[in-house]
Amino acid sequence: MAGTISLFNVPPHPAQRFMRLDYRGEVSVSSSRTKKPVKYYLIDFDLSKVYRPEDVPHLRRPPWGGDKSVPEFSLPNAPPCDPFAVDVYCIGNSIREDYLDGRDILEKAKKGFEFMRDLVNDMTNSDPRKRPSMTDVVTRFEGIVKGLDDKKLRSPVLNIDEDLGIFGKIKHWATQWTYRIRGIPTIPNTQ
Repeated sequence: MAGTISLFNVPPHPAQRFMRLDYRGEVSVSSSRTKKPVKYYLIDFDLSKVYRPEDVPHLRRPPWGGDKSVPEFSLPNAPPCDPFAVDVYCIGNSIREDYLDGRDILEKAKKGFEFMRDLVNDMTNSDPRKRPSMTDVVTRFEGIVKGLDDKKLRSPVLNIDEDLGIFGKIKHWATQWTYRIRGIPTIPNTQ
């Protein structure tokens, strides 16, 4: 889920994304995500539970959630498992399917995300005890991103078999160089 309200000059309707909230006409995007940061939220569709720190170990009987590829869920008579390790797996698997490998013919892999492969492989380790904690994932991801150059961070997100064409490339890189000259950061500060 994304908090995109900052991109519009009038609030859009949540169900009709091209209509104004008050239905008085269509909305248009007044800015880009580079100039006006969007905050993304990973939501659980009411599947979460609250675990108190003193109630360790935190275990939950599987399966739950939409990702049925979680290795712990495939065990016969699966015992209770660590829900935090399952969350790490599910987010890693989502990144793998949406960006690195693709899901199927309709959802293709994206170009330029191989820098995340080692982290995603660790997140989707079949042994939940070998998966990093979410805190470690965030720390590693921030370190990886800091090591990427400006060109990589400003590259367009394209399907593996997609090409912008010469005019698309010129338009994209002209926009990116304009942002750079104006001092607009590659990754906006959302805090």
